[in-house]
Amino acid sequence: MKYKWKLHPSDYALGENEKFYGDMEAKGWRLIKRGAYRSKFERTEPARTRYRVEVADISFLDDPALPEEQIAVYEDCGWEYVTSRGIFHYFRAPEGSDAPEFYADPRQQAETLKGLRRRRFVGALISLGLFALLLSMILTISGGAVELTAGVRRYWLLAPGLVVFYCLLLVSGIATDTINIWQIGRTYRRMKQGVPLDHAPKSRGRVRFALVHGLRWASYLFLALTVLQLVTVQHGAMPAQPDGPYIVLSDVGWTGERTDFMGNTSRRDHTRTFLSEYWDTREYVENPGHMAATIYQDVYRLAPWLDPMDWVDSVMTDRIQRSHEYTPMDIEGMDAAWVVEGGVEAVAVKGQLMAHITYLDGEYRTSELKGVLEALADRWATYG
Repeated sequence: MKYKWKLHPSDYALGENEKFYGDMEAKGWRLIKRGAYRSKFERTEPARTRYRVEVADISFLDDPALPEEQIAVYEDCGWEYVTSRGIFHYFRAPEGSDAPEFYADPRQQAETLKGLRRRRFVGALISLGLFALLLSMILTISGGAVELTAGVRRYWLLAPGLVVFYCLLLVSGIATDTINIWQIGRTYRRMKQGVPLDHAPKSRGRVRFALVHGLRWASYLFLALTVLQLVTVQHGAMPAQPDGPYIVLSDVGWTGERTDFMGNTSRRDHTRTFLSEYWDTREYVENPGHMAATIYQDVYRLAPWLDPMDWVDSVMTDRIQRSHEYTPMDIEGMDAAWVVEGGVEAVAVKGQLMAHITYLDGEYRTSELKGVLEALADRWATYG
């Protein structure tokens, strides 16, 4: 194997990076490129080598490259330029060579870190501001904190991997910013006090390393699980007879032909997660003189360790009208049921089954919703 990629310490762990690259070269792997998370090495003869990191002292929007004159001075002193990433520039020299340290006084080196501290704080503030803006937009679109919470809880049933992915991504970003600010701040303060950078720290900050990379790779894992779930969703036309715990319009007396409605066709989608099995259906049937008779159904079969009654309010709040005006209705064969008086929505629960139904027949009568719920109770009674 001629090349190897390996995870490296954070950009801001200056001494840990220097020791990391020196240890790798001692094992026969020489640095040739530093990426965002991994460094690329090429096979070489094992050698004891010193690595040093120079940080370009620049303003926020300046060119991060080191001046050619500065690189030439370092090379004349015995330091070989290796690679750069952003404002971080990496040099090496054989151990025992006459190549001097970049700075005789740590206070001078501290001055080069001012721009880095400023960039890190500004970057963290920008990230925080963007997150606050995004959150406010989501709250506005969803209708408020209650509706947002209900939506997240419902997506926890439908796509738990996606919810975990976003949470881990957020926590990972916060943890990374916090650690980076702490690292560079501590290094700067020590240098200002005249303490030189430790070029070979005994610890590589394994806890910090494991935390940051663990959160990042865990988020990628849950994103992969979400993608896997999406590609395994069963999409299809609405069958003439239900093949799941849902009903069709013929069960409530509609015998006309199915039709398109506003560009939509009758369909049925089916997916599974470790928390629920989910059916999403929509069906349209001709209704002469009126708009098409329509039924939308979200049906969940929850995992045995979940209580559907704990999720009813979230389903009520998150769905089409986001109405809290649900009234209980007694339906034989159901554990519980609710309807929107004078509306088109109903919610029902039996055992581990839970459904939200939107039914439109042009009349908007609660009695019609009762008939729909009774038909659903009959279907659930026979569903295995």
